[in-house]
Amino acid sequence: MKRVSIKIVALLLVGLFLLTGCKEKESEKQIENQNVEKVNYQKAIVIYFSRAGENYSVGRVDVGNTAMMASYIIDYLKCDSFEILPKEPYSDSYDEAKKRANKELNNNARPEMANEITNLDEYDTVFLGYPIWCGNLPMIMNTFMEKYDLSNKTIIPFNTHEGSGNAGTYKTIKNKLTSSNVIEKGLYLSGKVARSEDGKKQTIEWLKSLGY
Repeated sequence: MKRVSIKIVALLLVGLFLLTGCKEKESEKQIENQNVEKVNYQKAIVIYFSRAGENYSVGRVDVGNTAMMASYIIDYLKCDSFEILPKEPYSDSYDEAKKRANKELNNNARPEMANEITNLDEYDTVFLGYPIWCGNLPMIMNTFMEKYDLSNKTIIPFNTHEGSGNAGTYKTIKNKLTSSNVIEKGLYLSGKVARSEDGKKQTIEWLKSLGY
């Protein structure tokens, strides 16, 4: 009788151990699932407008200053990106591009985009980048912000400039996107700095200060 009782107790202990192990694995899976959901909820995209060609203070470049900044964010966050492209490309000539930008600003124009993003609703956070043109946003940025629904998204601006900082554009974006959470703690770098290792370092430090 004693041997039978010992066997029964042993079997019960083994069963309890296996059951406990299963519960622990289930708990681990739940934690993993929670982490996945958290990451998805914070899904970000970098959306930017930039111009290559002849640029003030940096000469003729194949990759625009703002595009350089955008690349640092994209590489650090390992996130998706979308470059705003004008239907009518801007001239490679700095003077010609500036002349057109001034005209568009004075006419409150909305230059057409050559491309479109179809899955913007998948993202919760939008890093929005652009150069300062004529002391303001390039008018194609208004085209983008008016074309797409950015409500209930976190908008984090960044920009390049040649002496005007952000030119008050972070406030402009906040006033325009009243249904979005616009973070005014953006980052602005001069063209030369944006193209340097220091610019990359500053961009990463900025991202870390935002909690990334």
